[in-house]
Amino acid sequence: MPLGAGRKTMKNCPIATHDISVNLKNRDKAFAEYGYGPANPENDNSDFWNARAKEWNTSVDNAKTMHCGNCSAFIQTPEMMECIVGGIQQEESNSETYAPEVVDSADLGYCELFEFKCAADRTCSAWLVGGPITKPMTGKQKAMLKFAKMEY
Repeated sequence: MPLGAGRKTMKNCPIATHDISVNLKNRDKAFAEYGYGPANPENDNSDFWNARAKEWNTSVDNAKTMHCGNCSAFIQTPEMMECIVGGIQQEESNSETYAPEVVDSADLGYCELFEFKCAADRTCSAWLVGGPITKPMTGKQKAMLKFAKMEY
C-alpha cells in the first residue's frame, strides 16, 4: 500500500507528527540542548563532527557513521510512517499530495526520545546503537527507550 493510502487517524499518532508547532518546538529543543544536527548534512560540518567525536570519545570518521537513521530511537515502522505522511499530507488527497516524496527525500522517521520528526542524516548527543526501528518494538526495546527518555 502506498504511503498515505489508508492513513491512520491522527488521534493514534504522536502529536508532533501532525502538529507543526509541537514538532518545531521539540526539534528546536533538540538543536539547543542535545546537539541535534548538523544544520545542513550536505555541508562539510567539520566543527559539528569534531564536537560529536570529542563528546563520544571516538574518531571523527566513526562519529560520522552515527546517524539518526541508525539510532535505536529512530522509529520508521509502517504505522509511524503513515503518521508522518498523514501529518504532512493533512487534508490533501492522495493524488495531490507531495508528502511521500518529502518523507522519502529527507528519509524521515520519528525520534522517540525527543518526540519530533527527524531526518536520518542528522544525529544528536543521545544517539543509541541499533536502529532504525522498522518493526513493532519488542519489550526490551520499549524498556530501553523508556529508560533513555528518563535520562534526557
